[in-house]
Amino acid sequence: MSRFVLEKSEEGLRLTDTFVRQHPLLIDFSSGHFAHRLKNITVKKELIARAAGAKSLAKVLDCTGGLGRDAFLLASLGCCVTMIERSHVLAFLLEDALKRALRHPELGDIAMRINLLAMDARYYLSRMDVVPDVIILDPMFPDRKKSAKVKGDMQIVQRFLGKDEDVMALFDSAMNTQCPRVVMKRPLYDKSKLPVKPTNTMLGSSIRFDIFLR
Repeated sequence: MSRFVLEKSEEGLRLTDTFVRQHPLLIDFSSGHFAHRLKNITVKKELIARAAGAKSLAKVLDCTGGLGRDAFLLASLGCCVTMIERSHVLAFLLEDALKRALRHPELGDIAMRINLLAMDARYYLSRMDVVPDVIILDPMFPDRKKSAKVKGDMQIVQRFLGKDEDVMALFDSAMNTQCPRVVMKRPLYDKSKLPVKPTNTMLGSSIRFDIFLR
């Protein structure tokens, strides 16, 4: 029997880790703290929005979909987001969450601005026809000493997917495009050296955004 079980529930599709006592992972954009963020969102309040230079109708390419929260926040500010997730299981969870959001009276318009692709972002970057206004990278960096452990839903995601060992390859692929703005989201105290010095860096309480402008 697999440690992880993907199953349908009354709330939606969810991923359960049968080895630990933790609530299953169910992506939901309409409840909890995230719903509160959406109701009060402004570009000034959201660091991801400022880092991305978010504005209405901006074309955003989110290369690491994850739980979809950054993509949904940017779409709520009017951005048109292409979200890529290479894990097909996580992509199933995102697809289910977006379908539920489309039926939600307050979230439908936001969900319509998100296009989900289940594939490797490096493959997409090497073949994309339309250059986005900004590329967002949020990989799960390999462990570093003294790095803070993630909490909540991301714990299940990290146990299921493990760490991204090809961070630099993804970064290189993004930088090799003609995109005028590439944003790397990383832990605040991560010491991984990037081959290019960022144009600007924005710091949050636990994360940082390195911004690369052409």
